[in-house]
Amino acid sequence: MGYTVILPTLNESGHIVSLIKDIGSALSELKQKYEIIIVDDNSSDGTIDLVRKIGKEKPEVQLFVRENKKKNLAKSINLGIQKSKYENIIWMDADFQHPPDIIKLFHNYQEKFDLIIFSRFLKDSTRYFDNNISKKKTNEPQSIFFNKLCRSLLYKDITDYTSGFICIKKKIFENYMLKGYYGDYFINLIIYSRLKNYSIIELPFADKERSSGYGKTAPEFSFRYLVVSLNYILSLLQNYFKKKLKVL
Repeated sequence: MGYTVILPTLNESGHIVSLIKDIGSALSELKQKYEIIIVDDNSSDGTIDLVRKIGKEKPEVQLFVRENKKKNLAKSINLGIQKSKYENIIWMDADFQHPPDIIKLFHNYQEKFDLIIFSRFLKDSTRYFDNNISKKKTNEPQSIFFNKLCRSLLYKDITDYTSGFICIKKKIFENYMLKGYYGDYFINLIIYSRLKNYSIIELPFADKERSSGYGKTAPEFSFRYLVVSLNYILSLLQNYFKKKLKVL
């Protein structure tokens, strides 16, 4: 048994070195074999050179660069999955919004569950929104609204359909690849896993603000934002009918 951590990156030179170090420290405490796979979408800020330098000193750190290819989060993660060698696969954001120290908690549940999701919207999370309660003033009201909509149309026991911070068994990908543009891939994965009767659990976590740089999912209102939003809505509708018809 071991852990593969996949980090999709794009211009993350401001924190990639610290993040790799912190992930390594967290997994070393578990006394488990691990590897850290960075899949980079052809960064221009020196991220690639920094990771290559680390990889020369630490063989457990691997770099794969998607050169001359259209940026796509799901495809980056798919590449990491294809290159992985351990049964437990973790992926997370590379900007410290997903705190690396808590990945140790996955170890407590990985024997009983196929898919473990860190949720921002559970009762003990920072963005718990049931009964209009919010423990954190978020600048992402659209995320809260969309996840409420997902819960109403899909499965009520899943609170965070756009988390992107998970530990999952590699066996799930024997006959499946992630499909989507940005975060919509995550909705597709949840529905696939549920319809295939894989066991799922959510754990609360406190997400953080980006330590530097900018998000990759079109944070401001723009044409790109509209495209991403449309993909989310289409994915939700498609998965609603999959759930109703119980077909993949």
